[in-house]
Amino acid sequence: MTAWQALILGLVQGVTEFLPVSSSGHLALFQYWFNFQESLLFFDVFLHAASLIAIGWFFWPHIKQLKLKDYWLLIVGTLPAVGVGLLFQDTIEAFFSLPLLVGLALIITGLINAQSQRLLKSLPKEPIPLNEKKAFVIGFFQSLALTPGISRSGTTLFGSFSQKLNKEQAFTFTFLLGIPAILGANLFQVIQVITENQTLPHWSLLLSGGGGALIASLLSLALLKKLITQSKLYLFSWYCLLIGGGVVLSQLIR
Repeated sequence: MTAWQALILGLVQGVTEFLPVSSSGHLALFQYWFNFQESLLFFDVFLHAASLIAIGWFFWPHIKQLKLKDYWLLIVGTLPAVGVGLLFQDTIEAFFSLPLLVGLALIITGLINAQSQRLLKSLPKEPIPLNEKKAFVIGFFQSLALTPGISRSGTTLFGSFSQKLNKEQAFTFTFLLGIPAILGANLFQVIQVITENQTLPHWSLLLSGGGGALIASLLSLALLKKLITQSKLYLFSWYCLLIGGGVVLSQLIR
């Protein structure tokens, strides 16, 4: 992998990690389409760490105000993803090498975004109390995104809207819930790197990829917040349907 390829993957990671279009699906397709050398596990960890820093930076005013109950609700919302990840890890990893399945998953993401657009019209203007049941349901929808092509932000936003969280509340909880999810996945991958004694990528790859991911992540968060406020999630619905449909069609006519 070259520094330019690392930068491209970092930008793709940053843009798609938070927009409801699936970062894992796009990274899998980019590596397949452009014949990039399969990225090292530590490089993937570094890109996700950059995205994690972006969440902390963007939502720091909210994080400072979290109370003990808020942390408990984040734990409850994380449990479904932990369970699904442990049970179906091998199956999930197999998806990365199958563009047809990634394409189908992107179509599903497009349909989920369309349903989120529909729910936006009936959301309350004021925030509602969040309890364990609502947090667990939202966490269940987040767990669906472990499949490449299914967007974590897309499914979690849909889960939040289905539980009648308002726009600001849903946006904030969706990405605060992403902190333990991304952190947990990173810790698991770091353990793999250590136990398998993998070679670490060159510092230039980490710098270009991580820098691109951080900047793109911050811009993506700002853009998504604006589009949710304007009720324009349908843009991501059409995008995912077109990309997913194109991938499926290209795989079927090969």
